[in-house]
Amino acid sequence: MAEAILRSFDKDLEIYSAGIEPVNHISPVAIEVLTDIGVKLEQSVPDHYSKYEHIEFDYLITVGDGTIENLKIPSTIKFKRKMHLGFQNPYKHFKDRNELKEKCCEIRDEIYIELDYFYHRIIKKEE
Repeated sequence: MAEAILRSFDKDLEIYSAGIEPVNHISPVAIEVLTDIGVKLEQSVPDHYSKYEHIEFDYLITVGDGTIENLKIPSTIKFKRKMHLGFQNPYKHFKDRNELKEKCCEIRDEIYIELDYFYHRIIKKEE
C-alpha cells in the first residue's frame, strides 16, 4: 500500500518495493481499500531486498509490525535516512472480511497521512 500511495503523489519518483520476507501475492482487500480512495495498486509483488543491495537509497521506508527498534534491517541495505510506519498486521488475527477491511482502511489512512506529510513537507522541500 505504501508504494502505491507514494507513487500516487508523483509518478516520477523512483520507488523500489522490497522486503526481507516479501509476500508472494497482493491482497484483494488491499487493492479494494486503495481503490476506495482512488489509488491504483498494481498486481505485482515486492522483490527480495537483496536485488537492490548495490543501491544507496535517499530514504528507506519500512512498513510493518512493531517498532523500528524491533526491525532487523540487514547491514547490506544502504540508505541516508529511514522512516518506519509500524502497525499490527491485520491479516494475523481477524474474525471476518469486514473486520479485516476495516483494519486495512485504518492502516491505509495512517500510511496515507504519513506519506502525504513525507512527500509534501520533505521530498518537495528538497527540490
